[in-house]
Amino acid sequence: MLMATVDELLAQALRLSTDDRARLAQELLLSLDERTEDPEAEVAWGAELSRRAQEVLDGTVELVSFEEAKRQMEERARRRR
Repeated sequence: MLMATVDELLAQALRLSTDDRARLAQELLLSLDERTEDPEAEVAWGAELSRRAQEVLDGTVELVSFEEAKRQMEERARRRR
């Protein structure tokens, strides 16, 4: 059996439904951090990741660049001092 390349897998994944793509993204992210010892926390984080991914896919959140996010965080930190 031939292994699919990352590009081929990505192309297939992008053809999935929104819900299936969100689930796939969640499972892939969870697989990167197998150190989770609290099953309730894992479920909560999974739900949060799914919710946020769905907001991005639905276009219901305003996305900002990394530079803008960094600027906003630095500004908040300055105000707290």
